[in-house]
Amino acid sequence: MAKVSPHILVVDDDIVILKFIEFTLKNLGYQTTLAKNGREAIDQAKNEHYDLIISDLYMPLMDGNELVRHFRKLAEYQHTPFIFLSGNNEEETWIKNLNDGADDFITKPIKQKVFVSKIQSHLKKSFLRKNILDDARKNDISFKKGILIYCANRIKPFPLPRKLIKTNIRVVYTDSDFFMALQDVNTWEIIIDDAASWAVSILEKISEIISNHLPLSILITDPNNKEQMDFFLKFKINSFLYKQLDPKLIVHQINSNIQREHELKNKYLNALNTAAKRSPIRFENNFSDQLKDYNIEILHQPYDKLPGGDYYEIINVDENRKILIVGDVMGKKWDAWFFVPAYIAYIRSTINFFLNRKELDFVEYPGKFLEIINQYVFKDMQLTEVFTTLSIISISANTNKISVASAGALRPYYYDYTEDTISQLNIVGTLLGVIKNAQYQSLVHDFYEGDKLLFYTDGYTEAVNDKNNEMIDDDALYLALNKYKKSEHLTPQEIEEEIIHTFNVSKFDDDRTMLLIERNQK
Repeated sequence: MAKVSPHILVVDDDIVILKFIEFTLKNLGYQTTLAKNGREAIDQAKNEHYDLIISDLYMPLMDGNELVRHFRKLAEYQHTPFIFLSGNNEEETWIKNLNDGADDFITKPIKQKVFVSKIQSHLKKSFLRKNILDDARKNDISFKKGILIYCANRIKPFPLPRKLIKTNIRVVYTDSDFFMALQDVNTWEIIIDDAASWAVSILEKISEIISNHLPLSILITDPNNKEQMDFFLKFKINSFLYKQLDPKLIVHQINSNIQREHELKNKYLNALNTAAKRSPIRFENNFSDQLKDYNIEILHQPYDKLPGGDYYEIINVDENRKILIVGDVMGKKWDAWFFVPAYIAYIRSTINFFLNRKELDFVEYPGKFLEIINQYVFKDMQLTEVFTTLSIISISANTNKISVASAGALRPYYYDYTEDTISQLNIVGTLLGVIKNAQYQSLVHDFYEGDKLLFYTDGYTEAVNDKNNEMIDDDALYLALNKYKKSEHLTPQEIEEEIIHTFNVSKFDDDRTMLLIERNQK
């Protein structure tokens, strides 16, 4: 039966902690399933879907890191919030947990108010992601771009008349194939053949995952089978398709469901685009600026032309100085975009406040700016649950120095024209909001004529090479910059085109931003 409250999986080898968490969550109205180790948790998740997973970090049989890596490989659990419990307060451990796929961590002994706040925050964001239909994020939602998923019996699939149905049909024969199909492209409808026992056995899990987002239909062999019909009626089935009917009637019902879904998603897409257009956070896709003999070029491409988590900002300090900001709220598309205005608001207000008071020189010490922003974010109960990378770059034309500070951002490439060498600047720092009193380094670098500095977000490094199906990583940026390093006026567009051509990238699956700074040769 479709659930009415969030369902949370709790994994810990300590029965006292399990019962404490179960009691706390039940008082909040949440369903809980308990597991004493990672293997038991995996078995529980085979036929159930959970809205959030809480796991101890150190357990016998399978530790928490191995467990989160297992769940992140499953299509249906790629975006499920995963929270670690641990008495380990070391920064390196936390960073490893995040890199392995965890969303957050709660330290032991558990403080109930913090625990409840984090759980509620992650659930709200998770349901926000579910409520915004994945298909409404697509710029083209034509019937030809979408699919109908048909869960069939491998030995004897029921012959749906494909040519008469408005969209493409993808036939799946296993649960893993089904969940992968659900992730790939627009899905207009799901049809389950009652003879596909593998799909019927996980119908509760399927129903929970799709909730009210997609029409779910059942192909019925015998409508007079009362026991089977009573079972299906426990779930939110949109329609029953009777195999003995004229195929034209079956097709008509399927096409009607698809047409309704198409109209609904059009309304969602129009509403979201209207909201984006009215937002004060509007970024130009191509931005150029100049400071004396410094050229600044930015290429900013949201995923599928819809707003996402990447953002940038240019702040003019005076006629000789600028501050540049490049950030990435972790997450894709709309769910990340919702948090961008809050970060921009913190950044703008902080810089303007301190520039006017002239208490701190952010141009020379951008790391100090990151420390202030980090403390604000850490105290914000909503923003501290959403991790973001941030690079702060300041340019001083009168001293010809560039200062850089980083909060979890990718290391930029620096081309030294005099030495004719390319290297990555050794500038790293903790993600914003992870550690309250994190300290951030300011790297000050002389910038001579012909020098270039390239910043980029993971929308580039995580792009996939179509030929070997592997991520291109930051080597692609290095090779593209190396090819054009002596160009007198290089643009990010040229670097991107080289990446696409050399590394066989047909599409980018995330927002991407590239910032290039170069000093002109006289």
